[in-house]
Amino acid sequence: MRDLQSNGSDTVLRFGRFELHPQRRLLLDGERPLPIGARALDILLVLVESAGKIVSKEAIIAQVWPRTFVEEINLRVHISALRRVLGVCPQSRDYITNVRQRGYSFVAHVEQVSQAGSETPRTPRELPNLPGRAVRIEGRQRLIDELTRRLHTRRHITLIGPGGVGKTTVALRVAQQQLGHFADGVRFADLATLAEPAQLAATLASEMGIAVPEGVDAQAHLQATLANRHMLVLMDNCEHLVDACAALSEALLQAAPRLHILATSREALRTAEEYVQPLAPLESPPLGSHLRLAAALRYPAVKLFVRRARARQADFRLRESDVPQVAELCWRLDGLPLAIELAAAQLDVQSLDGILAQLANHSYLSLLGRRSTPARHASLLASLEWSYALLSAEQRRCLQGLARCDAYFTVADAQQALADVQVSDTGRCAAVARLVALSLIGLRRDGGLVYYHMLGCTRAFAREKAREAALASAWDTPALA
Repeated sequence: MRDLQSNGSDTVLRFGRFELHPQRRLLLDGERPLPIGARALDILLVLVESAGKIVSKEAIIAQVWPRTFVEEINLRVHISALRRVLGVCPQSRDYITNVRQRGYSFVAHVEQVSQAGSETPRTPRELPNLPGRAVRIEGRQRLIDELTRRLHTRRHITLIGPGGVGKTTVALRVAQQQLGHFADGVRFADLATLAEPAQLAATLASEMGIAVPEGVDAQAHLQATLANRHMLVLMDNCEHLVDACAALSEALLQAAPRLHILATSREALRTAEEYVQPLAPLESPPLGSHLRLAAALRYPAVKLFVRRARARQADFRLRESDVPQVAELCWRLDGLPLAIELAAAQLDVQSLDGILAQLANHSYLSLLGRRSTPARHASLLASLEWSYALLSAEQRRCLQGLARCDAYFTVADAQQALADVQVSDTGRCAAVARLVALSLIGLRRDGGLVYYHMLGCTRAFAREKAREAALASAWDTPALA
């Protein structure tokens, strides 16, 4: 399920009198193998690799059952089975705790050693804590390889792009390929749920397994602790804390010459050492291209749809007669991986024609995904709301105005669309720049021509917001006497 180490040696995780061998998928009580089911073992790996932290039930389900929808009762059954296996040891009740309404935590001390190498134990802070991503990634391998190489020469890389484009998935795969290349490990911190910028340093320290003594400044302690570390830190979802993330990243990179940071955000952090890598949607067949099956399957967006459909329905096969509909669906969903996955999930309840009909009236924005999915990715609507919340009132009005334009529009088109928006000329320019920075609209150049692009889902969302604003304004207008 996971790639703990890629150096060929058998990693051993020790706790109490037990030894866990992830590569061999073996749990030993002393020298005696213990009988344990595959799912229970996967759950144990998730918990042990995040020892000392609370792992939500949703996160466990997402890692252990990445392609299948399961109820929470399945997790509880396997946790009970796992506790029975560990029950041969009187201290087993102290290994896995249930934190009410939050999840589970493995609270025993864990040591990591390499059986084929040194027996020097590694402390829990050095254990990789990367969430599992068992599924194949379509259309990104060249970029992943390029970022993997670039990480050895650039100390700060930020993946940017619109919500649902797959930034976290790509960043995690890049980080997974770094396991074994950084002497002090690879660490992951999801910042999506952090609301207070002032808590960033303390949160990052906690995610990295670094205890901050009481009364000590968290950032200063981080800088001192990481000063001599050769480590990669993946900071995920930085956009709502972009200023704080930028300031902390610069401070840490200055204090720790061998530290590398890989970040994901809907806008660049703009630090001194940052290399910005935009992530584009997956390539889709052109509308009306009349492709045959083999040709359509060369497009990453179509391949993703087929793979996700098969994950939902084992007997799903893309037929030659279905190609035009699937090609149109991928094109109309802008090649966004999140949108394509949500559409494929709808095959449980309706046909391809039914899904295309939903795209016509924009109801697809609220289609729900997996229950284990983070809230901001539960639907396209939730993902867009996440970005919309980062805008000022003026920027929101400008986004609504630009939604009147076609998918591709020039600077002149933008000026015309925003002519009646109650914003100053300076404010319009600043708003458009902000929308580009947040990946809500794209900026493209073709020779000397500069033009913008707005994804169909963003345009549908902005038009709906404009309609809601117009209705609210109508209600607020006093009736004429």
